[in-house]
Amino acid sequence: MSVHIQLMRPDDLDDVLLAQADVYAADLLEDRSFYQNRLDLAPHSCWVARDAQHRLQGYLISYPWAGRLPPALGDALASLPARPDQWFIHDCAVLRRAQGRGVASALLAEGHRYARRQGLRRCSLVSLGPALAYWEKLGYQPVQDVAPDTLARKLAQYGEQASFMDMYVD
Repeated sequence: MSVHIQLMRPDDLDDVLLAQADVYAADLLEDRSFYQNRLDLAPHSCWVARDAQHRLQGYLISYPWAGRLPPALGDALASLPARPDQWFIHDCAVLRRAQGRGVASALLAEGHRYARRQGLRRCSLVSLGPALAYWEKLGYQPVQDVAPDTLARKLAQYGEQASFMDMYVD
């Protein structure tokens, strides 16, 4: 499938919300204000993938981040860290009908280019249980240097089997 990757714009949010509902269980859905918050804070690191007919196929919400713990799920951020030390992937979702066609790869490639341009060599994310093998295949590994109980409390809001993962890129 040929897709065009472009920076996300506010008028993409209706399609993004529909895509989110196509991919995730109802208890994991985040509202429009969440996505607007991340887009307002990080307009240069959120993308959409559209096909030749301009239909949304997937999206990537990401932003510069700092520290050894992920941000809270669904909470608005007042600002991004002044000195980020990583590129955080909050959500990479591909519509069910487009999965397995290279959409996620195209979105993530764009994100990795962004991270390298920003000098962010560490990439992190929270994997939901079913996606763990996918992220491991891409080179992400569970973070090991955070106290297990601290990490477990932070990840509880993401659901059972959630894992905070990272990888380093050159």
